[in-house]
Amino acid sequence: MVNRKTVAMVLGLALVWAPAVVMLAQQDPPAAVWEPAPAPPNWSQPARDGYQAGVDAALKDIAAGRSLNPDRHEACRHPDLPSEQRADFRMGFRRGYRAVVEHRLHPDRDRDG
Repeated sequence: MVNRKTVAMVLGLALVWAPAVVMLAQQDPPAAVWEPAPAPPNWSQPARDGYQAGVDAALKDIAAGRSLNPDRHEACRHPDLPSEQRADFRMGFRRGYRAVVEHRLHPDRDRDG
């Protein structure tokens, strides 16, 4: 036979926890962390390296509240590479930087395809 104290305790816990469980069930799932698409595999290695450097630079600029301009970065203006690789690196850097900035300005574009 079930005693009254046990029934009262179970009912009390159900009344206390039920609203919290319902509220949690109605919440949206956590948002996924956005990451830019990787650089195209057909790009040169300096361009792919520049792209990643540009992504990293843009994320740091945003976090620090700095102006969003890839050309103010020394790595973009004067990459430490042989002269024949610098243009590819700069192109990749600017494209990676722009991917992050565009996402920040227009985040819905990434989801809508």
